[in-house]
Amino acid sequence: MKPLDPRLLRYSRSSRGFVFLQALMAIINAGLVIAQSYFIATIVVDVFQKHFSVSDVSANLRMIAFIYIGRSFASYSIERLAASYSVEIRNELRTGLLNKVMSGKSAAVFNEGPGSISLLATKGIDNLDSYFSRFLPQLFIAAVVPLSVGLTIASQDKVSGFIVIFTVPLIPIFGIMIGRFTGAATEKRWQTMSLLSGYFLDLLTGLPTLKVFNRSSKQEEKLDEVGQRYRVETMKVLRISFLSSLALEIIATLSVAVIAVSIGLRLVNGSLTLKTGLFILILSPEVYWPIRQVALYFHAAADGVEAANRIFAILEQPESDGAGVISGVARISWSSLMVDFPGRKQIVIPAGEFLRGKVNIVVGPSGAGKSTFLSLLLGFGSNFQGKLLISTAAGDADIRALSAESWRSLISWLPQDVNFPSGTVREILQHAAKVGDADLIAVLARVGLAPADLPMGLDTALGTLTETLSVGQKRKIALARALLKPAEILILDEPSASVDDVSEADIARAISAEVAAGKIVILVTHRVNLIDAPATVNFGSGE
Repeated sequence: MKPLDPRLLRYSRSSRGFVFLQALMAIINAGLVIAQSYFIATIVVDVFQKHFSVSDVSANLRMIAFIYIGRSFASYSIERLAASYSVEIRNELRTGLLNKVMSGKSAAVFNEGPGSISLLATKGIDNLDSYFSRFLPQLFIAAVVPLSVGLTIASQDKVSGFIVIFTVPLIPIFGIMIGRFTGAATEKRWQTMSLLSGYFLDLLTGLPTLKVFNRSSKQEEKLDEVGQRYRVETMKVLRISFLSSLALEIIATLSVAVIAVSIGLRLVNGSLTLKTGLFILILSPEVYWPIRQVALYFHAAADGVEAANRIFAILEQPESDGAGVISGVARISWSSLMVDFPGRKQIVIPAGEFLRGKVNIVVGPSGAGKSTFLSLLLGFGSNFQGKLLISTAAGDADIRALSAESWRSLISWLPQDVNFPSGTVREILQHAAKVGDADLIAVLARVGLAPADLPMGLDTALGTLTETLSVGQKRKIALARALLKPAEILILDEPSASVDDVSEADIARAISAEVAAGKIVILVTHRVNLIDAPATVNFGSGE
């Protein structure tokens, strides 16, 4: 991300007013700095050289008092504006990120992973506070004050002006050189943190399975290893930050010292007046100080800058939403598909097809690409090579040319991990179809669940911290919801997981009924004997 990325102005309306006000405050601050130095130099010369009394310089003293008040007010205004706008801009970026992810038209979650997206939407955007409240205000001051002060010094004394011209560029040059190391180290640190977040999320998701097989304690070592990597990368960033601060401080101190020596020598031989020399000497640190502060705040905002880069990359991802609208799907077929993920080995999905009149079972070990293929089939990813075709009476259509909303309206999906929004069983089921209680009871019976099995019947609450339903009961409710939706394609991911043999038989009969109704039924399961005579798509061995 650039110091002031134009994408910020595009994705956040509040940032435009923020930039204008910060630039205005920087100009006011520059004028006050120059005026302050001039009046201080004037008072010192009047008192020590011209022997003026306090009453003689009272007007200038009042001006300095007003200038100090003005600078205090300007500093306060800058901080208040920055803090206020920081909240608004971060809210706009978070809203934009969530809208992009939740629109269903972007492959952001598919490419980045839910752990990385969650990290960006929470800690990542919160890290931008230092960027907006500290770094950007100081950046405007560094852009205006050194230039204004430098031109003022050059107008008063050409020699000092030349020294400023040759020494000021050293600070940004060294800052850029060190900043590149900081940026690379911060990016690596962020990648490690994303890995840690994703791993922790996967660990929480699979914790019940790990507990069943008594393997949960083994994950502590892996979690500690990833955490240790994060600590090492953090310390690398801190070491670079301390080094850069020291280097820039030395450059600025030596530059001011050179100006001071030059002024002192010319004051001795009488080629420079005391007032001019004192004015330049008071003013010269103000050339270097804002630039040093920018470098300091850059390191403080480095995490936020890296997060902003990733957020903008997601916001700029094209939305794979075609205009095609279809109905009457007869077959789904695909060539060999190759899917690329950042930092991961390419996933190869063998060619196959899904047919009507049979239960199409997808089998394969973990890591073979089953979940990835389902994401492609649901329209959540377009970064694959090959063709995924939807066949209708009107011909074949590439899934990437279809309207995502229209295509998903034809699909009813049971995910592997069941989660519900807050609501009653009745409300959850009626999200799929607006039907009466009799129909709801009937569809629950088809999956082996009766209202009497639930604490409050159809009024049982779901999606709360106090829900008392078992994993199997929640899966049956989710399956009932999938069966209720009037769709041509039914995708079920482990529908019989966590249920008993009797319920499994009920679920098998319900699936057979959906096949008989003319739907394309796609079943992802390790229980290949769940349905008789399935059409099996084997994804081979995962690597």
